[in-house]
Amino acid sequence: MIRRQGHVATPEASRILQRLCYHFSRKIPVHHDAHQGDAAFPWGRCLLTADAALLRFDCQAADAEQLARVQAAIDAHIELFSRKDPLRVDWQAIEPLA
Repeated sequence: MIRRQGHVATPEASRILQRLCYHFSRKIPVHHDAHQGDAAFPWGRCLLTADAALLRFDCQAADAEQLARVQAAIDAHIELFSRKDPLRVDWQAIEPLA
């Protein structure tokens, strides 16, 4: 598995997390509450966490192509749900343990 983490600085992190998870739950298995979520995409998984200032994403998939699909799904939906005040995910690759 390879991973990528990202975050969005926003005071509405919990609201956005819940909105994303509700939206995703129409098509994929999702478990969530006001502060965390787990979205199981067919090509990978994304764990979401929210606090007072940040919405964090910890995504994983079997290969780079599938991870890019998870990341693209998150990016597209963050863009969609923040049209009035555009947000962008700041992504960082996670080095595998040796």
